[in-house]
Amino acid sequence: MLKNQRGGAAVEFAIVLPLLALILFGTIDFALLFYDKQILTNASREVARSRIVKIDPDNLIDYEKIAVEYCKNLINLGNTAKNALDPSKIEIDDSVADYISVSISYDYEHFFTSFLGIESTTITGKTIMRQETF
Repeated sequence: MLKNQRGGAAVEFAIVLPLLALILFGTIDFALLFYDKQILTNASREVARSRIVKIDPDNLIDYEKIAVEYCKNLINLGNTAKNALDPSKIEIDDSVADYISVSISYDYEHFFTSFLGIESTTITGKTIMRQETF
């Protein structure tokens, strides 16, 4: 009876290993996605803060530079050439009285889960702050 069960553990391990690998690498991939989401949110907060203290309200280049500099901390294992933030994905809206809204979008390229058909996910960091009147 012991002879017939010798390879059973190896077969069970071979069956379960892909599922365990999928769970492990999926967890790592989504942890990186959430990290990048936090970076985008922090970058939008820095841009909004700079805007409400009126560093230079007419110079959009300065705000783009602040966001791009902050987003150098993005982690993207899927396509390292796309780690830089595209300045055209930064939206600043101050049309609502006394409020400013900053939204920064980024296409996150999945690395571990790309073979499942999840190629990229657009993540957005958004901040709304009230402008103080002096």
